[in-house]
Amino acid sequence: MSFQSFVKGVFYKLGYSLKRLRPAGKVRTAAAPAQTGTRDIRSMIHAVDPYEGFDASAYPLDLQGWGSETPAFREILTQKRPKLIVEVGTWKGGSAIHMAEILATEKIDAHMVCIDTWLGALEFWTDHSDPDRYKSLRLKNGWPQVYYQFLANVVHKGHQARITPFPQTSATGAMWLAAFGIKADVIYVDGSHEEEDVYADVLGYWEALAPGGVLFGDDWGWAGVRLAVQRFAGENGLTIRHVADKWVLEKK
Repeated sequence: MSFQSFVKGVFYKLGYSLKRLRPAGKVRTAAAPAQTGTRDIRSMIHAVDPYEGFDASAYPLDLQGWGSETPAFREILTQKRPKLIVEVGTWKGGSAIHMAEILATEKIDAHMVCIDTWLGALEFWTDHSDPDRYKSLRLKNGWPQVYYQFLANVVHKGHQARITPFPQTSATGAMWLAAFGIKADVIYVDGSHEEEDVYADVLGYWEALAPGGVLFGDDWGWAGVRLAVQRFAGENGLTIRHVADKWVLEKK
């Protein structure tokens, strides 16, 4: 850990922020359809079902990812038994599919919205020889094809009725939820590892979390993630707990 990270960590534990990010302005509130349920969210995002006409056979199953099958998912989902789950940062869908399988086996009637640009975080673009990151983008004319691999993986596993993709930045995804007044019971944050990005994600999606809900995430070992979560928790008087390899914040 660098000296700068150590100093920031001390300040955040004491409840002080060295830099705060807040939304630039309020989003115009939109009216959600009457009787909106979790399964209506797909039609609110997509005019046409994203799986309609998609040929999954062109993309063999590929669930390469990180931290997708730890026991934390089962513990959190069985405890909270959510109706709506939001995942921020999805990649090829490993964790989303794992959560969907837990929901099915535990007979939890929940829907999931996966928010990602599918363009890759910073570390995906820094080493052209990295087989797990840069090469996994599967660039076509310079544009990543990971989104289609994600769709195919969901179809191969048979979870397309439960998982709705939202190809968008995490910031816009949070503002969209706020615009419709939609609250999720469980939110999993696993996008950027840069401190200010993570802080903005936790800040934005905390607002989208229902009372009694859980916001949790991966990569506590990354300084950017750890410092951002410590900062937010310190500012809001929250206790950070850990379930397996995930950090957890609970909303009262």
